[in-house]
Amino acid sequence: MSDRQPLLDALRAAHLRLGLAAVVAAAVVLTVVSFVTLRGQVDHNLTLVARSISYTAEAATVFGDGVAAQEVLAMVAEREQLRSAQIVDSQGRTLAAWEARNDTLVDAALADVAALLFAQEAGARIVHEGRPYGEVRVQGRGVGSLAYLVKVLAAIVLCTAANAWLVARLSRRIERDIVWPLNRLAALTRTARIERALEMRAPAATVKEIHDLGEDFNALLAEIEQREASLVAKHETLRTANESLSYLAFHDNLTGLPNRANFLAHATRVACAPRTRGETAALLFLDCDRFKAVNDALGHAAGDELLVQVARRIRSQLRDGDFVARLGGDEFAVLLCPVRAAEDAQRIAAKIAAAIRTPIESAAFGRIDASASVGLAMLPETGGGLEQWLAAADAAMYRAKARSRGSVELFEARVDDLPRPMAA
Repeated sequence: MSDRQPLLDALRAAHLRLGLAAVVAAAVVLTVVSFVTLRGQVDHNLTLVARSISYTAEAATVFGDGVAAQEVLAMVAEREQLRSAQIVDSQGRTLAAWEARNDTLVDAALADVAALLFAQEAGARIVHEGRPYGEVRVQGRGVGSLAYLVKVLAAIVLCTAANAWLVARLSRRIERDIVWPLNRLAALTRTARIERALEMRAPAATVKEIHDLGEDFNALLAEIEQREASLVAKHETLRTANESLSYLAFHDNLTGLPNRANFLAHATRVACAPRTRGETAALLFLDCDRFKAVNDALGHAAGDELLVQVARRIRSQLRDGDFVARLGGDEFAVLLCPVRAAEDAQRIAAKIAAAIRTPIESAAFGRIDASASVGLAMLPETGGGLEQWLAAADAAMYRAKARSRGSVELFEARVDDLPRPMAA
């Protein structure tokens, strides 16, 4: 399984990292600046509050009126939300003191957190007519500053969420404009390579570079399709030519029957093939008796028509699986396979001879009388191989021609002399 990261995930991660880095950097800077500014502001405010208390409680301090000093101190401290405040006289004795109360645990926790961050102290001297009478000491509570800091952090969180939303929007746009077209182009490439679907084309894309890439790919597919069509046409032409040459090599041009080479190959297979018990094969040799006379009297065209008609009549009498060939000139050969007895083969041979004897009515040459002498040889009885079988049928054919033209003779070893050369 490939561990390569998809393009959309890579771009989305890069945008997310960039956006988060920018937000975090801005958040850190904003937080630090806000914190420093707040601390400075808190320090300045505490100094002002201390001075305000010193002015307000000046008379009470000068006269040593602790009750009045306490009232002034409590009023200002509550208004300014101080953590604690204290007025001491010139001898360091506490004249008035105030400390904020935390009614709930939440208030106490907030106060402790604020004290850690913003619990600064300030003081102011109480002076009357140039003579010091005491000092005001205050400590800020910092809860308001803490709330402001929390608001700043909340704004940072909102900015981070907005950045994530923008990254998601950007990712969807990138997916629509870049990733989807690239994925379609990659799928098209795989389909064209695996299924050879060269007619497919890449659609237009929004991004120029991807669109140009798709157009170049379409042009490449069109060129490949054109070349493949040309190769297919050439292959078809060669196949047709090969089939034609193969047909011409193994068939007779005039009659369309298998020729001598085809017959010998087929006869070899029949002679060597194993047969079930009770089945045999028969070979017929046919020689047209009047071929030379027709040629001499009516011309070669009439002789060709005679051969075509003889071939057609032989085929009309054969069964499925039987094989007929023109050996050359006016000679034909027929393989009957399978047959059960010589009588069956003789019956078929007689039907063939009778069909050939029917006069041919030619539109060009009129009535043409024809006949063929047939020699028949059964495969097992001849002994030996294919050559002996062929010689036996040929010998029987010569005996038929000598006895009576148009007749059928079965090879008999005691009558026919073997080997006799096969007729040419």
